[in-house]
Amino acid sequence: MFDKYLFVPLLACNFCRLLNFGNHPMKARYTFPVFILMAVLLPSLIILNACKKEEGDKPDIEMPLVRITHPADSAMIQAGTVVSVEVSLTGFGSGARVAYSVDSIDLIESSTPPYGISWTTAGWDPGTYTLRADAWEGNILVSDQHTVILIDTIPVPQAPVAVISIFPDKGSTDTVFTFDASGSFDPDGQPDELLFRWDFDGDGSWDTDAGTQSVYHYKYHYAKSYNVRLQVIDADGLTSDTIQKLPVSHSSVPNACGGLVSIPYGGKVYRTVAIGSQCWFRENLDIGEMVAGGDEQSNNGIIEKYCYNDDPANCDKYGGLYKWREAMKHFPVQGGQGICPNGWHIPTDAEWKELEGFVDSQYGVGDPVWDDKGFRGHDAGMQLKAFLYWASGGNGENSFDFRAVPGGFFEEGFTFSGAGQLARFWSSGHDTGLNGMARTLSYDSEQVSRTFHWEEAAFTVRCLKN
Repeated sequence: MFDKYLFVPLLACNFCRLLNFGNHPMKARYTFPVFILMAVLLPSLIILNACKKEEGDKPDIEMPLVRITHPADSAMIQAGTVVSVEVSLTGFGSGARVAYSVDSIDLIESSTPPYGISWTTAGWDPGTYTLRADAWEGNILVSDQHTVILIDTIPVPQAPVAVISIFPDKGSTDTVFTFDASGSFDPDGQPDELLFRWDFDGDGSWDTDAGTQSVYHYKYHYAKSYNVRLQVIDADGLTSDTIQKLPVSHSSVPNACGGLVSIPYGGKVYRTVAIGSQCWFRENLDIGEMVAGGDEQSNNGIIEKYCYNDDPANCDKYGGLYKWREAMKHFPVQGGQGICPNGWHIPTDAEWKELEGFVDSQYGVGDPVWDDKGFRGHDAGMQLKAFLYWASGGNGENSFDFRAVPGGFFEEGFTFSGAGQLARFWSSGHDTGLNGMARTLSYDSEQVSRTFHWEEAAFTVRCLKN
């Protein structure tokens, strides 16, 4: 390759040849000025070419650095404990070493990646110290330092204090009680960092998610003395529980369930809830043998169910999913027993309308709005949805303890979908084709939808007392 530093002398030489100083007839006229010009230009050109750096001549060099990554700067450490000291090195080779010191008192050296050490603070007095790390390799030396504070004790996080307020402090099954946890507090935290969850009937199962909502409204359907339980959770994950007794007396209106609190069926126990003149299962039905989502629910004398995503745990959580004819036990008749226990049946379309009218705050039983299709009414869906499981803030007020949960559905030829977002319930109603009448509750609506769906879809089932 051509040497750039030979270029200037060769240029001068060729210039002289061009002038032909030995024989040129005009040499006497031009010789002296040319030499003066060359005497000025040549040293400058040589210096400029020697100093010029062509791109790519020298690679970029990563500056060597050492950084203390643990403990953090100004960290508070209890004296007498063992502290893990960790560093990060950049720009060093395999021969790097790191030496540690505290207030110029040498601790230890490390030559093995990742170069961390353990500093035993036993014998050190409480106070503020400078922790230093010196990294070197050959003639390269860099340093970093943090401040550490040794203290006598580290304050132990304190658990929050749960405080229940119930208004009124007693009532009947006609009373809508207000439960307020806003008096709860955290001795070493902020009130807005607290989470709350409730077990209104004291049965050991939480009725609400853990969330920032501190006030709930709830109505009881059976007369007894309830142990209302509140749990408060702070930002450190510490919890505090408290229980308050709440006496609930009988209503002056006869209970539609006639004192029937629970029904054992198929190895499970279903609780009941009286809403107006109706007595419903409080949980979705979960009866039968699980089959895979792509398999048929056939008329074989065996009750068959789908579990969302073919996971049995979802049947425990949401109940089973049944095609319309399987729900009717392949005996399609309005108000038929279907897969419900003796004395109970799959509710008719008219019975769903009665429920919607009773719980809605604006449109009562018998209002023509309930004959419409699609989402209708005002807030019946909000009243029926449970406090739990609904996505994107879509939990309901559960004012009548119906506890509708978003179990999703299965669509033949498609897949499972809608868990957390939708609850779809069959009625025993059917059109003249292949469609059953269903109800849909959604996370993003306060209403209830009334729509025909293909009978090969699989929805949840609620049983209604005869």
